[in-house]
Amino acid sequence: MAPDEKPSARRLGKAGAFIVGIIIAIFIVIFVGRNLWHGDELEQDQAVGNNVATEHTGPSYNQRP
Repeated sequence: MAPDEKPSARRLGKAGAFIVGIIIAIFIVIFVGRNLWHGDELEQDQAVGNNVATEHTGPSYNQRP
């Protein structure tokens, strides 16, 4: 391409859509992969009796002995 030639607006739009599509695909792959990994970890924890899935709060340090 010569330096004075600029891509058309349609070509720029397609390139932008392609890049946005790639970024969205990366986010989806990471999100799905993380959920699958977490499911495997949770299943392994429950198999050995370390079920922490129901713990929503940590220990309270404000209790007096």
